[in-house]
Amino acid sequence: MNDVINPSVESPETYLQYGDRYQPSGNTDLALKNYQRALAINPDFAPAHERIGSIYQLQGNVMESIASFSKAIQINPQSLAAQLGLGNAYQQMGWAELAITHFQKALELAPDRFLAEYHCKLGDSLKDRGKIAEAIASYERAISTNPDYLDGYRAIAQIYMRQNDIEAVKVIYERANTHNSELLQAKDYNALGVSWLQKINTIAAEDKSGIDDLVDSAIACFERAIQIDPTYADAHCNLGSAFIRKDRIKDAILAYKEAIDIEPNFAQPYFNLGILLNNIGKFEEAIACFQSSIDLVPNWVEAKQYLGTLLARKA
Repeated sequence: MNDVINPSVESPETYLQYGDRYQPSGNTDLALKNYQRALAINPDFAPAHERIGSIYQLQGNVMESIASFSKAIQINPQSLAAQLGLGNAYQQMGWAELAITHFQKALELAPDRFLAEYHCKLGDSLKDRGKIAEAIASYERAISTNPDYLDGYRAIAQIYMRQNDIEAVKVIYERANTHNSELLQAKDYNALGVSWLQKINTIAAEDKSGIDDLVDSAIACFERAIQIDPTYADAHCNLGSAFIRKDRIKDAILAYKEAIDIEPNFAQPYFNLGILLNNIGKFEEAIACFQSSIDLVPNWVEAKQYLGTLLARKA
């Protein structure tokens, strides 16, 4: 397609249409050239500033995109595309308060066109500013807008995980699972399992039943993650750590070895297996494990300490 337009039909709208034809095909240079031609005819043509801002944003030229979106809004404050684009750009720069302003303006302008993705983006900026209740409300609107939008559930779960409110995480995951049993992925169950194990630190050491319950919950999560994705090495590694807390030593060894078989360059299961083997007196195998973990992560101080102790004992 020839990008030269008959002078008799030149207009900002015509060049905008030509740019819009090039952009979906990935020919951003020609798209940009046509949008700039539109502005050469009419410097106050807001849609061209919007499109140029979007191209700059895709190219990683964030400050240029901010300038273009700001110009579009200066000309037309009702521009939804420019408000959203500026919100994205400010969020990318880490300027949460400015991002919030423009996302909220976009929501005010067109609530029916404010997608779940943007509710989550607004929630992220609110969270960054410490406005946790407002962030959760925004994530809830994302889920309400699109009940299959997994990132909305995850965002709420992450807040509760930071607050060590694992029961609340469980509830939000159950909501997702009730809506769509295939929505949650292996990494979601793995994250929940890790949270159950971390919660053990808040339980009194003498509360054996409480600790056992948490470990059982963690094991169930890791096993569910592995059921969804049998090649998820991190879940196998975490399952091994949970088995140790139940004194299921053989199962723990198998879980660590499974993680290593799946991902030979994953250092953590070598290290964990090394500690376990050391504890049960299999020192030569432990040495090999610690050495493997150091080969993969040369600056791992703790692994070097364990290895040094074993080698000194051997000598």
